[in-house]
Amino acid sequence: MKPDLLLIAGLLIFSTFSASGHAPVAVKKSHLPIDSLTKKELISALNGFLIQKEKPIDQNQYVLKEDRLEMSALVDEMKGMDKNKKLKDDNFYRANLTNIVDLNDNTFLVQVSYLGISEKLPVLRASFKLLAKKADTQFYFFSPLKQNTRTWKTKKLSNITFHFKDILDEANARLFLKTVNSYDKRLSTPATLLSDFYFCDNFPEVLQVLGVEYKSDYRGVKYNDISSHENNGNLEINGGYNGILLFDPHDLWHDRLHRVVSLEVINRPVDEGCAYLYGGSWGNSWNDVLALFKKYATDHPSADWLNLYIKNEKVAESNKPEYIAYAINALIVQKIEKERGFATVLELISCGKREPGDDNYFKALEKISSITKTGFNGAVWELIKGAN
Repeated sequence: MKPDLLLIAGLLIFSTFSASGHAPVAVKKSHLPIDSLTKKELISALNGFLIQKEKPIDQNQYVLKEDRLEMSALVDEMKGMDKNKKLKDDNFYRANLTNIVDLNDNTFLVQVSYLGISEKLPVLRASFKLLAKKADTQFYFFSPLKQNTRTWKTKKLSNITFHFKDILDEANARLFLKTVNSYDKRLSTPATLLSDFYFCDNFPEVLQVLGVEYKSDYRGVKYNDISSHENNGNLEINGGYNGILLFDPHDLWHDRLHRVVSLEVINRPVDEGCAYLYGGSWGNSWNDVLALFKKYATDHPSADWLNLYIKNEKVAESNKPEYIAYAINALIVQKIEKERGFATVLELISCGKREPGDDNYFKALEKISSITKTGFNGAVWELIKGAN
């Protein structure tokens, strides 16, 4: 590319960032020991990629189709990193290009950190590691997940390929497969052509293999997972759950539901009620949660369930709270599914986001179950008495 064209390209990138409200990536040239032309092309592509990171991955022109599944997971972790919610500043943190390494064959390792200044001191929001490759005349970005796990072993069970370092925990793998299949059957999910499950020892390893070097949201988090869905493919990078069960059936329910129902219409208390019923909560089984809820009912014989529901009160205050609205919905979902099938439950789940007073929820509930807002207290007491 000629110098004048590079200047024009740089001006276009700058003007695009200005229009989008984002600053171009900050660069310390001393950290980039590659030739000047390649450096300019790579930085230009990186700026274009960062401009588009808030869009759906299939709209990002700097990610190839074959890399979308892994990059969807990584880019989701990068979204919103410019913002400081506490200060209500959408551009508090700026992307800083901290390193480029030439790995040969037109492939480069790229490290980007989001930094801000608070009380005259630098604050690190997050740091990411990407790989860049040149195809035709442009650089594209992809996750280092496959490179970081290239020495791992694999085993396919049904439609899921499990990736592991030494020995596959087959009991957990088969339980995961069974749970996924039960959720997908309930949701009438189309058959999946591709599904990859990575067994990591813990959540820090999940982040490392994906390309998240640091993210302040996850300080102190030992167990968690990251997943993505693109086209007909699924990716699960699992970092354990409680040291025994290596995945959370509660969160897995949300993950499978969100594949087929838009977050824009999901009513969270109903979604959470399903997750309680099918996957428990915080390591407690549904029977454990139900026992806690029934004890609360026994201890509060005059409970106003409608008021407690609308106020989103908890069964008990703790660092792992169980919510009254979610437990009530678990009982309601159980009744509706038994009497009318899951398709009717799906109507209730899709009644719209929670709103003050929950009028949209009660309107949908009355339509499909005859439980009215005025008769809610009596209906809940009957559900509790009949629960087992």
